[in-house]
Amino acid sequence: MKTFIIILVSYLLIMAPRLFAQTTIKGKVTDAKGHGLPGANVFLKGAYDGATADAEGNFKFQTSEKDTATLACTFVGFEAFSKKITLSQQTIEVSIKLREAVNELNMVTITAGAFEASDERKTTPIKPLDVVTTAGAAADVTQAMQLLTPGSQRNGESTGMFVRGGSAQESKILIDGLTVQNAYNTPSPDVASRSRFSPFQFKGMAFSTGGYSAQYGQALSAVLLMNTMDLATESGHSVNVNLAGVSYGYTHLTDKLSFSNNVNYTNVTPLFKVYPQNITWTHIPEQFNYSSSFHLKPTSASLFKVDAVYATSQTGMLFKNVGDELNLTEYGIRNKNLLVTSTYQNILDKEANWTMKTGLSYSYNLDKINIGNLYLEKTEQRSQGRAVFTRALGTNSNLLFGTEFSSAQYDLVVDQTQINNGSKNKYGLTDNFSTVFSESEFYVTPQLAARVGLRGEYSSLSSGFNVAPRFSLAYKTGTYSQVSLATGNFYQTPDYQYFYYGNKPTFEKSTHYVLNYQYIRNQRTFRIEGYYKNYASLVREMPATEGYFDANPNRFPVGKTDNTGFGYAQGIDVFFRDNKTFKNGQVWINYSYLDSKRLYANYLTEAMPTFASNHNLNVIYKQYISKPMMTASVTYSYTSGRPYFNPNNTVFLADRTPDLHNVSVGVNYLTHVKGNFLVIYFQADNVFGFDRVYNYRYTEDGKSRYTVGPTANRMFIIGAFISISKKKQLPEDMRKE
Repeated sequence: MKTFIIILVSYLLIMAPRLFAQTTIKGKVTDAKGHGLPGANVFLKGAYDGATADAEGNFKFQTSEKDTATLACTFVGFEAFSKKITLSQQTIEVSIKLREAVNELNMVTITAGAFEASDERKTTPIKPLDVVTTAGAAADVTQAMQLLTPGSQRNGESTGMFVRGGSAQESKILIDGLTVQNAYNTPSPDVASRSRFSPFQFKGMAFSTGGYSAQYGQALSAVLLMNTMDLATESGHSVNVNLAGVSYGYTHLTDKLSFSNNVNYTNVTPLFKVYPQNITWTHIPEQFNYSSSFHLKPTSASLFKVDAVYATSQTGMLFKNVGDELNLTEYGIRNKNLLVTSTYQNILDKEANWTMKTGLSYSYNLDKINIGNLYLEKTEQRSQGRAVFTRALGTNSNLLFGTEFSSAQYDLVVDQTQINNGSKNKYGLTDNFSTVFSESEFYVTPQLAARVGLRGEYSSLSSGFNVAPRFSLAYKTGTYSQVSLATGNFYQTPDYQYFYYGNKPTFEKSTHYVLNYQYIRNQRTFRIEGYYKNYASLVREMPATEGYFDANPNRFPVGKTDNTGFGYAQGIDVFFRDNKTFKNGQVWINYSYLDSKRLYANYLTEAMPTFASNHNLNVIYKQYISKPMMTASVTYSYTSGRPYFNPNNTVFLADRTPDLHNVSVGVNYLTHVKGNFLVIYFQADNVFGFDRVYNYRYTEDGKSRYTVGPTANRMFIIGAFISISKKKQLPEDMRKE
C-alpha cells in the first residue's frame, strides 16, 4: 500500500507514452464462404498482443511492436493461419480467411499448473493492468498473483510466495529467463516486504504453480516468469512529486533504439501520518532508486536489451524480542541492491525455423543489519549466463535445447564483540552451478498434445548432479474444454546458510503430479486442478538439546544437518473468471484446499508447516466505467488459520491462528487535462476493520506471548498525478468498450 503511489508514477512515466503510440490491428475472420467465425484466436507471434473475434468474426487489438510481425489465427476445425505484416501505419486492417480442416479440432494447449499472460495459449491471461486494478494487491506483481490465481497464499508477516504447501524459498522469480537473486526488499521482523518490480516493466507474465517446463529449475514448487518490454515508443522528460517522494525520468527513442534513465527518492513519512502504526519506527523506510535501460533492435528479427536497477534503502524499528522476555529490541537494515540484465534474441534463418535467445545477468545485494548489539553483514553476488535455441517443427511443434551457468558468492560477517566480549566471525561460500536442458512440444493428433523435457543440473556447493525428467499431456475433450496432466522431478540446492558450518547437504527434491480440467467459452473461464507433491531429501537439523524447538523464523542454523527430511502436499485449486455476465465488469473467483505435512528443518515431528493453511478464497470484482472513465475494484479474501508453535501444548504445531478476513477497495479516475494525462486514485485495505492475527510468538519459558499482526489496522491512500504529454486521449486499453 505504501508504495502504490510509486507504481502509479511509474505507470505515468513509462507506460502511458507506450500505450499512446500503439498500432491498432483490426479485421475479420471468415471461412471460405465468407461467414464470420466468432471466437477465433488472433495474435502476434512472439508477443503478448491479440484478441478473440466477436459474434460477427471481427477483431481489434493494439500492439507496441514495431517494424514487422507475424499475425496468426487459430480456430476450431480450421487450419492455422499466419501472415507477415508491416507495422508502419497507425491502423492496419487485415482480412483472414481460414481453410477448414477435416476432422480437426481446435489445437489443444498444455495448461496443467500454468497461468499465462499469453494470447498464443488459451489459458488465463493476466496483464499488467490486471495487477494495478486489483484492490488489495497494492500494485505488486507477486501480491496480485496470489489474489488472482489459486494455489498461492499470502502470509501477512512473511515475505514471498507460498505455493501449494511450499515455503517461500521454493518459488523463484525470473526476468527474461534469468533468475532474480534478491527479488524482494529486505524485510524486518514479522513485517512482509514487497517485490522490487513494477508490473509495467513487463509485457507479459506466466505463473506456474507446478509441473513447469524443463527450461527452468532450482524451485521445488513454482516459478514466476516475467518478460520485459521491448522498445520504448516516445521520447520525453518527466517529473513527479508526491507524498511518497520525487522522481525524474528521461527517455530517448529513435527508429532502432531507445534508452531511458530514471531517479526516484522515496520517504513514506507523510503516508504513515495518514494511518496510525502498530509498531515503533526508529527510521521511517526510505529509498533511493536509479534505473537505466538501453534497448536496440538492429533488424526486424532481432532485439538486444540491457536493463539496470540500483537501489539503496534504510529502515529501523523496535520489535518484541521473545529471547529477551518480550523487551523491545532495535532492528535496523541498510540495504544496497544492484541488478543488471542483458538479453539478445534473433531469428537465425529466413524461414524463421531457428530462433536463439541468450542472456547475461549480474546481481549484488548488501544487507547491514543490527539486532540490538549484534551486527550482521550479508553480501550476495550472482553472475548468470543462458542460451536457448528453438527449432520449429511444422506449424505447432518445436524442439528446444539450451544451457545455463551461474556463479553465486555468499559472504557473512557476524559481529558479537559488543555482547559480553563476543567474537567476530566471517564466513564465505561459492556455488558454481550449471545445467543443460532439452524439451519438445508436439501434437500426436490435433486433439492430443504432449511436452517432454529433460534437465540436468550440477552444483559445486551440493557436490552433486541430478537429472530431472518432465512430462505433460493435454487432450481436447470438446470444442471448449480440455484436460491436462503434468508430472516431473524438481530439484533445489538447500538454503546456503546450511553450508556455513561445514555441512554438505545434497539437493532437495520434489515430484509433482498435476491433473487439470479447463473450460473456456463466451468470455468465461473455469478451471479445476488436483495435485499431489511428494518431498524427499529435505534438510533436517539435529538439535543440540533433544526435543528443543526454536520457533524464531530468523534463527541461524548452527548444528549438524542431513537430508532425511520428507513430506507431501495435496489439494484442489478452483478458478473462475467471468468477463460476460456484468456489462463492463469482471469477476475473478479462486479457491484452494491444501493438505500438507512435512518433517524438515528443526521440526520435531511431521506436521503441517506454519506457513500453510487449509483453505484460501479470493473473490474480486472489477467495474469499468466509460463516463466518467473510471475503474473500481473490490476484493474479499479469506484464509483459514495456520499452525503456530505453543510450547505449552505437548502436541507439536497443533494450535491454529484465527481465520483471516479482509475487504479491500480501489477506485481510479482516468482523464486528461489539456493534453496532460491525469489519474486520481483511492485505495483502502481492511475497510471493515477486521481483527487480523498472523501468528503468536512465545517466550522460551512459554509464560508470555505476543500477537503478530499488521503494521496498521487499516490502510488507505488518496492522491492525484499528472504527466505532461502531447497526446489528447487516454490509452485505449485503459477503457472497457
